[in-house]
Amino acid sequence: MVKRRLDTHLALVFGVTVTLALAGIVFLVNNRAAAILEDATGTLFARMAGESRSHIDKSFNSLDLLTQLFAADPQLGSPEIEDRGELIERFRIVMDTMPYTSAIYVGYDNGDFLLLRHLTSDIARRNLGARADAAYLLQSVTNGPGGAEAGFTFLDGALRKVGTLDRPGFSYDPRQRGWYMEAMAKGGPILTQPYRFFATAETGVTIAHRLAGGRGVVGIDLSLADLSSELKRMKSTPSSEILIADESGAVIAASSANVATPSGLRSGPAARRAEGPVPPVVPFMLAAVRAHLEGTQADSFSEHGRRWMIHVAPLAVGPWTFGMAVAMPHDEVMAGVRSLVATLGWISLALILFVVVAIRLTARAVSQPLVAIAHEADAIQSFNFKDAPDEIHSSVAEIDTLSRAIRNARLTIQRFIEIGRALSAERDPDLLVRRLLEETINLTHSQAGVILLSEDGCKSFIGIVHRRGEPLGAFATIGPFGAGSVGFGGRLVHALARRTVVHLEATETGGDPVLAQLTEGVTLGPGEVFRCSVIPLLDRGDETIGGLALLHRTALEETVSDDSLDLARALSGNAAVAIETTLALKSRKALLDAVIRMVAQAIDAKSPYTNGHCQRVPVLTLGLVRAACETREGPFAGFALSPEEWEAVDVASWLHDCGKLTTAEYVIDKATKLETITDRIHEIRMRFELLKSAAETAYWKGLAEGGDEPALRAERDRTWRELDEEFAFVAECNMGGEFMEAEKIERLKRIAGRRWRRTLDDRLGVSAVERGRRARGPEPSLPTEEPLLSDAPHHVIAHFPNQLDALERGHGFTLARPENRLNLGEIYNLSIARGTLTAEERYEINRHITRTIVMLEALPFSGPLTRVPEYAAAHHEHMDGTGYPRSLRRDQMSEVARMMAIADVFEALTAADRPYRKAKTLSEAIRIMGAMKRDNHLDPDLLDLFLASGLWRDYAERHLRLDQIDEPDIEAVLAIRPVGAPEAAAPATA
Repeated sequence: MVKRRLDTHLALVFGVTVTLALAGIVFLVNNRAAAILEDATGTLFARMAGESRSHIDKSFNSLDLLTQLFAADPQLGSPEIEDRGELIERFRIVMDTMPYTSAIYVGYDNGDFLLLRHLTSDIARRNLGARADAAYLLQSVTNGPGGAEAGFTFLDGALRKVGTLDRPGFSYDPRQRGWYMEAMAKGGPILTQPYRFFATAETGVTIAHRLAGGRGVVGIDLSLADLSSELKRMKSTPSSEILIADESGAVIAASSANVATPSGLRSGPAARRAEGPVPPVVPFMLAAVRAHLEGTQADSFSEHGRRWMIHVAPLAVGPWTFGMAVAMPHDEVMAGVRSLVATLGWISLALILFVVVAIRLTARAVSQPLVAIAHEADAIQSFNFKDAPDEIHSSVAEIDTLSRAIRNARLTIQRFIEIGRALSAERDPDLLVRRLLEETINLTHSQAGVILLSEDGCKSFIGIVHRRGEPLGAFATIGPFGAGSVGFGGRLVHALARRTVVHLEATETGGDPVLAQLTEGVTLGPGEVFRCSVIPLLDRGDETIGGLALLHRTALEETVSDDSLDLARALSGNAAVAIETTLALKSRKALLDAVIRMVAQAIDAKSPYTNGHCQRVPVLTLGLVRAACETREGPFAGFALSPEEWEAVDVASWLHDCGKLTTAEYVIDKATKLETITDRIHEIRMRFELLKSAAETAYWKGLAEGGDEPALRAERDRTWRELDEEFAFVAECNMGGEFMEAEKIERLKRIAGRRWRRTLDDRLGVSAVERGRRARGPEPSLPTEEPLLSDAPHHVIAHFPNQLDALERGHGFTLARPENRLNLGEIYNLSIARGTLTAEERYEINRHITRTIVMLEALPFSGPLTRVPEYAAAHHEHMDGTGYPRSLRRDQMSEVARMMAIADVFEALTAADRPYRKAKTLSEAIRIMGAMKRDNHLDPDLLDLFLASGLWRDYAERHLRLDQIDEPDIEAVLAIRPVGAPEAAAPATA
């Protein structure tokens, strides 16, 4: 096939015709006339922009200055406004002076709110039911001890009260409004998106500024109706459109009424009041504003076959920048030019028709392959590589060359994308490196390759080697070697230090271990050498993190150009980013794991009695989850977790008790009933000692007064015996037990009735907090008689407000909160029926799980990690809904949450570090868990799996004392059926 150049084809057809000359004349006339009109429209647009800028300056800058002045005003600095009437008068003066101001208001960080609205709209007056003499509406919200209190007052022009508006149930919190949150976050002035004001039905924006003291935000509502009317007046042709928008594309004002309506209101009643649909040219104008907001721009486009001229210019107003766009239909602007162009067109048509036939015949031979190439280019552009087109041929040499180039580009891009997808999907850094090396060797037709990686700041490198033709997955490792290494490894490191592509040459391995690995199985022919191209791998900070070396076998006289390695460099760039990202994620995951374990260890370190709990529960939880994944029958036959879900289980098990960080150590460690930071039994013993000393004093005093010595001694000894017995009884009560009979409590109260004499002020030398508690009662005169044991008012410690308590509200917790935070009453504590904890202390310990939930839900988990709070929060729930903190039932909890409950119970029963009981043996612990299974406290299926898997035995061998390990009756526990459950076949044995 004869190949000819494209310019030859064009010369044969167009060189002998006058088409270009005629077309040039028409084009020149048309362009000249268009240029004149475009200059005129540019001048017109500049005038429009100046007028619009002036109008915006008058409104926006004035109000921006006002918001700044109000924000800096000390009178508005806090909710406690000294002269509210004077402030409202200032608001009125501003709105009277600036009629486009709709309302002025201020909101505070305590929820207080004050607003003055100008009732200039008939719709606003009708909606609010305002009287004829009402000129303003004053709205206020005040937060006090009884909650938020809202008020609406109608004022006349002199700000006299003329009526009120009753809106029961009205709730408004300025801190939840967008203008408040945005202004508080930014600190400077903010401008909202346009919206329709609720009270006046006008379209406008809000300008707001944070108060200088940071206690709130002052805002002014601005009506945009006047600006839109001004733009409508500026229209130069009937179909022209003018609009002003902000940098996000929100319309501030427009010549067409419906364009200025906020988009969120066009589907409601506001749309029915608009003046027709939005002109179809508006989206193009908004796109032009967003694209050219930083400078003046003139352009043109077509819409539904109609050509438009568009001008865009920025309008800088104070801290804000707007864009003004004017769109004029080309046919209306060019109406005068069309007639002249039409006349010239008819003259030229006759001559052009003459050459059409010749052009068509020639173009057919050229266009068909170009169309096919264009289709293939479209497929490449849309990344459609499914169907490979037939090979395209053309008699034009350039077109034929272009066809081959497009086809090769298609194949290269397709392969590059496939490699990129594979690299981005690979999570394992080692597999990522190997996949990259393998694909790069194949694409560059190299003999072998090596990727060099460093984890010590490029002081030393490890190499991964692969040779072309070897099985997939066949890799060798070389190194470590560094800059001081001899041989080819040292040359590679020095080449990387140059941070550019370097070509190394070698003729024989010479016993070099690095070169021997690369060239294994490859022999050189006569006149051939090995050339190794070294490409550095650079991270986002342009620092070397490794290198890619590709080995080629070439003729001695051949050279390797950098251009031939463009694809390899592109792959290496993507690979460097992928490797850096993957290693960074791996490092951050390791950091997260270390922080989680640090938190768990800190919790365990708080108390010697719970030390190790947070570290042992993960062992049991992960073991039980693994057993569920491995089972192939029963209710967990289909149970499986992804790697991300495994990570969620791991995190949840380590952090399941993180709320204990907020629990006082002395409550967790409370071993006796009177123990706080110290055991108060010592204080009570000293009172008994005082009573015994008083008996001794009475004995000697009686002798001194001539009393009967045997009788006095007998009385003293009797008193001593009674006091010794009574103190022994009190000390016994101080030790927690399984149950305390009512008779003991009565005896305790009788003992408490003894009186002892205090001569010193008990309010000296104590903290301000305790002194405040003691001040609840009158201060007795000294000396005074006091009961031996008491429940005094100062023993009661009230709850104190804190952020976690506030966050707990609304979570659905069913834990009953006691009236007081703590009650240190001596009789109250010694009368504890079971254990050593009061109801307040029990609540304080139990609420560690609510604190855990609040703390975990505040963390920004994503993906499967969002299940962490749910996994960790339910280990104190029961299957029958009697647990805490939410009283969840079995079907409301996930399998993992129920597994963690079993792990927590087993660890707690077998732990040897509890102050209130000794550690259970295996048989005791499993028997108790069997009772919990029967009572629907533990999941029966999971407990059976726990026992049948033998996990309990493996755990016991590693974590329990030898005296705890015995042979539990697993069969008996497996045979237990929960209350209300149907009978089942005999369970499998452990």
